[in-house]
Amino acid sequence: MRGSTNAEKLQIFLDDFEKLKKNRAVMSLPELIRHCGKAYKVLVAQVLEGADWYAGAVLRLHPFPTHPADFDGNNWLTNRLARMDAQDAAPGGAVEQYRAALIDRLSMQEFKEIAWERYARRCREVFAPYWQRHCFRLASGWIYNDILRKFWLPSESGKSGGWINSDSALVSLTFTGRLV
Repeated sequence: MRGSTNAEKLQIFLDDFEKLKKNRAVMSLPELIRHCGKAYKVLVAQVLEGADWYAGAVLRLHPFPTHPADFDGNNWLTNRLARMDAQDAAPGGAVEQYRAALIDRLSMQEFKEIAWERYARRCREVFAPYWQRHCFRLASGWIYNDILRKFWLPSESGKSGGWINSDSALVSLTFTGRLV
């Protein structure tokens, strides 16, 4: 992917996509292929490269914390994520779908929805069960997570909460999962 920072890569991807949309608005696809064949194919390849970078960056944005001593759980997590990657890359999978959203339907919104749904699916189907293995309700009623080594403090409004240390200092609002 062209660009050295994530911000540069994102801007290049968005610029390439806008150029593709403008070209397709000016000429029909058969005309583009006939008159600008090689340049058009290069542009499509650049858009797809940017799409793959973006979709991968979404998955790497918030890496799942793991417990260093949970060898079986970590292997399960790694294998399950690898299976999901293979499903996404298979014909008809998410990669084909998000590429079609950009190239065939020229829809950045649909592309982003598919890219973010891949992450959400990993959270629901892989990380949540793994996370549950590490949340324990203590006799006091508190919930303790042995990955973060923090306690769960529900909010007073009941909408959410956060992980706190033993001094009741708020540490994190991420990775709530379904609590025990």
